[in-house]
Amino acid sequence: MFEHGDYVVGINQQVLLFVGRGPWNDEALIDGAKKLGKEIQHLDLTLPWAQLSCLVGECLMPPSTFDGFVYHSKIRKEKGLACLAIVILESDISNTIKQQLGAAYRQAEIEHQFFNSIESAIEWLAQQHFQLDRPALTTFLNQCHFLPKM
Repeated sequence: MFEHGDYVVGINQQVLLFVGRGPWNDEALIDGAKKLGKEIQHLDLTLPWAQLSCLVGECLMPPSTFDGFVYHSKIRKEKGLACLAIVILESDISNTIKQQLGAAYRQAEIEHQFFNSIESAIEWLAQQHFQLDRPALTTFLNQCHFLPKM
């Protein structure tokens, strides 16, 4: 089966970036986990790091993928993921997305917060003592064609 869902991954200092439009199928989630794993190799794993996820649309995962998602989330935590900021944009089912992702991240024991704007997520990460190169982050996000421009 072909991937369903669109996403971009990157790094900004000690912050792993994931920007995507859903919904996703199993193939897209498996490929996304592999791409995140490759990006993690570019972080300084001797230091804690954070993740900023910007989700656009109906970003749900199929039930068949939930356990695998939790498994890969636990691996990210073992590699130093300290906290996760999740921004949900342009979604009619944001509460359902929050329930599904919240359950996964609680199972993986990852500190996480949900936000309605990228700016508030960045501020929270700064309060957690993660520095971001804001101009580079803005450039990265503006290149994601499915995100509203900052």
